[in-house]
Amino acid sequence: MILDKEEIKKIIPYQEPFLFVHGVEDLKENEISGFYQISPDDYYFQGHFVDFKIMPGVLVVEGMAQLSTILLRKKIPDDKKYHFLAYNLQGCQFFRPIFPGQRIDLKAEVLGIYDNENYKIARVKGQALVKNELCVQARFSVVIIEKGFFNQKYQK
Repeated sequence: MILDKEEIKKIIPYQEPFLFVHGVEDLKENEISGFYQISPDDYYFQGHFVDFKIMPGVLVVEGMAQLSTILLRKKIPDDKKYHFLAYNLQGCQFFRPIFPGQRIDLKAEVLGIYDNENYKIARVKGQALVKNELCVQARFSVVIIEKGFFNQKYQK
């Protein structure tokens, strides 16, 4: 394993119970793979399909986004001066349900990073697999915006 949970928490601004990447196993220039181990006791199972417990799809996508943020923070110089925020979900397909106790293998590939006047947009393809079977696939964008500019524009 390249990064464990404690190292991940130093890179992205997430803590339990909203950390959906437990380890990073491979890190390349434009690709990253990691995993999230689901516990049958995870909080969301208390209210998500009470009589049919499956992992909420939106949280699987969140895991892909968190994984991609690890890669993007490694790629962007001076990453601590930027916010990395969800920008656009272009498409998402759910092929198979994911159940309590399963391990989700997550993959993210940065397809491109595009400069705008005041921010960058990263286009990403994410996948979630269980036992090598594709369960979820999504294409989404992450905006990389300088914290000072963001605060000036949105926190008035």
